[in-house]
Amino acid sequence: MLRIKDPTASLRFYNDCLGLHTIFIFNTGPWTIYYLGPRDVTIAELGTSKGLLELYHIPSDAETDYASGNEYGRPGVGFGHLGFTVPDVGAALERVRGFGFEVLKGLGEVEVSGMGVNGGIVEGREGEVAEGYKGVFAQLAFVKDPDGYWVELVPEVVKT
Repeated sequence: MLRIKDPTASLRFYNDCLGLHTIFIFNTGPWTIYYLGPRDVTIAELGTSKGLLELYHIPSDAETDYASGNEYGRPGVGFGHLGFTVPDVGAALERVRGFGFEVLKGLGEVEVSGMGVNGGIVEGREGEVAEGYKGVFAQLAFVKDPDGYWVELVPEVVKT
């Protein structure tokens, strides 16, 4: 589950840009829950579908600063990121850019600062990042959704 500030912007990102669709909307009164999933899933398969995303819009949180969990030094609940497999990461990045959303890490980039971990822990005291992982990491990308959450775009087939 992700808490969101602007349902219109979030649905544009996850549905229009990344290809999900809204399966069900549940208005609880104090907040609204959006269930998103693959385009071939209906409400009948909601409970058994794989890969659903639950978005919470809590209007009373309008002044609350959500922390993504990738920003060390900020309080948060430790959320890191979501991940989606896509047929073509490069094409997905162009789509994200075309929709005006931020790309945090593009293809081929392998800097530790883009890995969503505290660089001081990984480099030095805990050792260096393995070259094998850097090879895999170069094949994926990170983008930012309207609420600052990191979304990882992973190729359907990762070359090792």
